[in-house]
Amino acid sequence: MIRIPLAAAFVLAAPITVLAQDTLPAELADRDALAREAQATARIMMDVQQASALAQQQYAGMTGGAFGDGYRGAVAFPAETLDVWKVIIVAARGEGAQAPLVALGEYEIAQGRILSETLHDGAEAPALSGTAEQMARAKYIAPRAVIASPSASYCLDGETADPGGNHSVSYIPIVLPPDETGALVAYVLNGPIGEGAVPLGKHYRVTFDEFGQIGDPQIVTDTCEVITWDADDPDLAMKVYATRHALGTAPTAVHSFISNQLPMSMGVVTGDIIWPMSGGMIAPPVPAAEAGY
Repeated sequence: MIRIPLAAAFVLAAPITVLAQDTLPAELADRDALAREAQATARIMMDVQQASALAQQQYAGMTGGAFGDGYRGAVAFPAETLDVWKVIIVAARGEGAQAPLVALGEYEIAQGRILSETLHDGAEAPALSGTAEQMARAKYIAPRAVIASPSASYCLDGETADPGGNHSVSYIPIVLPPDETGALVAYVLNGPIGEGAVPLGKHYRVTFDEFGQIGDPQIVTDTCEVITWDADDPDLAMKVYATRHALGTAPTAVHSFISNQLPMSMGVVTGDIIWPMSGGMIAPPVPAAEAGY
């Protein structure tokens, strides 16, 4: 973990050469394409999270916070209308991965506004089907698959913990809508993500094919760093949190997603370059040596 003033880093440093996208060498252009894809994926993660949070907040307000037994959160996917998200409040009628699932509430949300709301009586709530059911089952299964994976690792007091020990973990599953083939991806984020602290590592990616078959969980960021900050720091906006990513040649969707949660900028070092980012946006890379790495 490296904390440095932003003005002394790479964004405002005049002698440093920023590598424009139209002048990148072929190998670096491939890495930049990965960064663009990661940024786009993170944008979907943010949209899903924001739409789901708004719907759940509204549902809690309408029901007095009584989510009821079997509550399993919410899933969000694009509605038929462009730029509108359909959000389903989900409950299970039973235990386990194959328990019947129902919709307690249905919302349409666009640009942070609720366009429509339908609440269902618990006893007559309609069964989930199609995309909503597929995503809801993935949301339940994905974190459990990570916990059960023999390759999963955890953090304890800032260090990688013994995989054979007992550990308390808090996971935040974000399920992306299925692609045109019906396959989907769930990100299982290490939590808690709160005001003043965001875990940077031990986040996982879990894939599901069109038949619901799950792949092996893949670790996305393998570190025990926790990004912390003081909200009262007057220079906070002019600081950058820099980290090294050894699992790939470009920042991941998780890096971009985390950047959107931070009140300062972020830099991700991959090999010989560093990628400045802020608010989830990934800028063209800067030579790491010129930036002091």
